[in-house]
Amino acid sequence: MEFRNLKEIVVAIESKELSPREITKYYLDRISEHNNKFNAFITVIEEEALKNAEKAEREILNDQYKGPLHGIPYAAKDIINTSGIRTTNGSKLYKDHIPKNDAFCIAKLNESGAILLGKTNTHQYAAASTTINVHYGTSKNPHNPLKIVGGSSGGSAAAVAGKLVPISLGTDTGGSIRTPSSLCGIVGLKPTHGAISLNGVFPNSPSIDHVGPMCESVYSTALTYNALQCYDPNDVRSIKHNKIDLSQLEDSIKGFKIAICPDIYQNQELDNEVEKSYETAIALIKDLGTTISSFKFEKRDVDTIQDLFYGIAGPEFTKVHNKQYLNDPESFDPDVRKRMEWSVKVSIDEYLTALDNKIKMTRLLECKLDNFDALITPAVPFTAPLIDDLVAKINQKHFDYSANLHRQFFGPFNVTGLPAIVIPIGKDASNMPIAMQIVGKKWNESKILQIAHNIEANIMYNNNVSF
Repeated sequence: MEFRNLKEIVVAIESKELSPREITKYYLDRISEHNNKFNAFITVIEEEALKNAEKAEREILNDQYKGPLHGIPYAAKDIINTSGIRTTNGSKLYKDHIPKNDAFCIAKLNESGAILLGKTNTHQYAAASTTINVHYGTSKNPHNPLKIVGGSSGGSAAAVAGKLVPISLGTDTGGSIRTPSSLCGIVGLKPTHGAISLNGVFPNSPSIDHVGPMCESVYSTALTYNALQCYDPNDVRSIKHNKIDLSQLEDSIKGFKIAICPDIYQNQELDNEVEKSYETAIALIKDLGTTISSFKFEKRDVDTIQDLFYGIAGPEFTKVHNKQYLNDPESFDPDVRKRMEWSVKVSIDEYLTALDNKIKMTRLLECKLDNFDALITPAVPFTAPLIDDLVAKINQKHFDYSANLHRQFFGPFNVTGLPAIVIPIGKDASNMPIAMQIVGKKWNESKILQIAHNIEANIMYNNNVSF
């Protein structure tokens, strides 16, 4: 059973040429055969998945088709509650945690008829960006298992990149969807803050936390986001909004105005191979009939927007974990403990100032984007480092991956709540993926998806993996 993409599977299921049980069994067999190579899943619910697939099959045969996700398998990051299914939050303290209720996002996908296959590995408490987890093992990059997947939604990225599932859910506080999606060569969407409910998702820093889809294509990302976006009155962060219009997904972007702004990521140096792929993508976007121009960010504003993550994430992360930290600091993985150590030092004055600056920077960035359809940036300035040394290489210079050089590209859009999507645009000489980022105005997911779809349809990128 071979399909080039999810769209072919959707068409086959709707036409009743393929049953939900067949496609579910196909992915479960792939998980059984290959998950040991990548440690993408830490919990697989084969019996329940097949039962739900059979239910979906009966519904479709009885002409009760719910839409394009009906019968489609998916996975979820293991900080997202699933009723009756273990949810560890990446911590040994939750190794036997069985939630009573589904998270809102799980309920929405289940309503659409999608079939949950299991839970994917994450960094402890989704608190860092390697998905090297002391308790549940290290997730490995399907393009080269000696290299990291990124994090903290690393298991989800490995599952999709390894073709163990076409769709997975991740979360993003400072790049945790976009980093692993970039390093593993898949599509990852961080939507507008408040578009997808956080109800039932283990908190990291709630005012900048986001749930989003991580998928094999822009098409599947659009379908999944469309099913997930919804106002939830039980989530104080949820915001009422109009649903996206998918009818323009495949339309031309001719006439679009695209912005670039290296200032916003502090003119971070890119590895030559990353820069070459990014420049090729820019040339392609121009060839598609867009105009590209730049705008400036004053250094003081760049410094402010880059520092916001720490000023906001520190106290909010402390609120979630301080009791555990005071009682048993050794229960945190070493890199998560380091995060707690700097988080507890952020004062209330610094936090309140950061919240004020968050509003100012959001207004400033929205003003800068007022005359544009989207902003494009590189994604990660290097390709995936080795698990053994975590050395990020940029033009023969070596950097500590844990210094989070990639956060400069992602953090500004967490703190401002603007939607951002990453898509693969090339590979380096060692066949590791390279990505770019497309950022939109708030509630403008349809436009960045349209731009991403046009790039994906025209760029030369091979998403095959060999294992």
